[in-house]
Amino acid sequence: MKLENSTLTRRRRTFTALGLAASAALLLSACNVGTPVDRDEAGQADTDAKTLRLAHVYEAGHPVEECGVTTLKEELDGSGLQIESFPAAQLGNESESLEQVASGALDMAIAGPSFLGVWEEDAAVLDGAYLFEDVEHFIETVEGDTMTSVFDALYESSDIKVLSSWYYGTRHVTANKEISTSEDFAGLKIRTPNAPLYLANIAAMGGTATPMALDEVYLALQQGVIDAQENPIPTISTAKFNEVQDYINLTAHMIQGVQITTGRTVYEGLSEEERSALEGAMAAAADATRVCIEEQEQGILEEWKSGEGIQVNEDVDRESFAAAAEEAMLKQPWGELYQEIKDAR
Repeated sequence: MKLENSTLTRRRRTFTALGLAASAALLLSACNVGTPVDRDEAGQADTDAKTLRLAHVYEAGHPVEECGVTTLKEELDGSGLQIESFPAAQLGNESESLEQVASGALDMAIAGPSFLGVWEEDAAVLDGAYLFEDVEHFIETVEGDTMTSVFDALYESSDIKVLSSWYYGTRHVTANKEISTSEDFAGLKIRTPNAPLYLANIAAMGGTATPMALDEVYLALQQGVIDAQENPIPTISTAKFNEVQDYINLTAHMIQGVQITTGRTVYEGLSEEERSALEGAMAAAADATRVCIEEQEQGILEEWKSGEGIQVNEDVDRESFAAAAEEAMLKQPWGELYQEIKDAR
């Protein structure tokens, strides 16, 4: 069965340059979960507008916040809705934020497919290793009919509504050695997020994964507690992992997005005009995030290739990694869906 994709007209936006290296380490300066947030300091631009609280785990300098959330706020100006953003895991990690959204305790949260998969199994397929050919394939998939059906099932089963999917970046592996084949993973402790699919992805490529919170990774790498980690280039740069790793190995094992979610009570409590405004703002924010991520991926990589602190290994046998990953992913409960999406290239 072929995947049916929607025909998209995507508009590109112009942004103030972000700078290639963000100034703060990702999540290292995050407030502790449960620490009260100073609402007066957060401020509200329009006291008459309905405020939606949005939580995510990324530092304020990350493109998800600086481009995506900022655009979301700008697009909603004058709509009667406004966003109050809580970055850097102030209100909890991805799992905790989703639980709050499902219960109605939080208006909106950003989380990845592996975490949505806890609530609706098929949603995790989007994090399957070597699923997508390129970013366009990713976008056509998340905005197409097949994933719309999965997201609808998620809403029915959990009351979690996916409002939009934003490109987060293409994940690569950093280490203190070159990794070109599965044999090069031998003996390495590789940090991944704490979700089963990440462990399965790395295992399929020949590695052994060590789950760890992102805000612990820099020190763990520095002290040798772990040997390697995997993330998109903007996150690697923002978190300054390039300071404590010798190589970035361009495995490109995941072309990844994150989902912006809300709960049934919030969504169904919006008027038709408010829903329309929110949907339009989400589309613009998705475009904005993609532009920023892709610009940073290209610019930062070029900087590193010029000799700025970390060596770039492009000699990676992606075909063998992809073949091994496909074999493992087809054994997952959503294996047929994985194959369907791949066949739609």
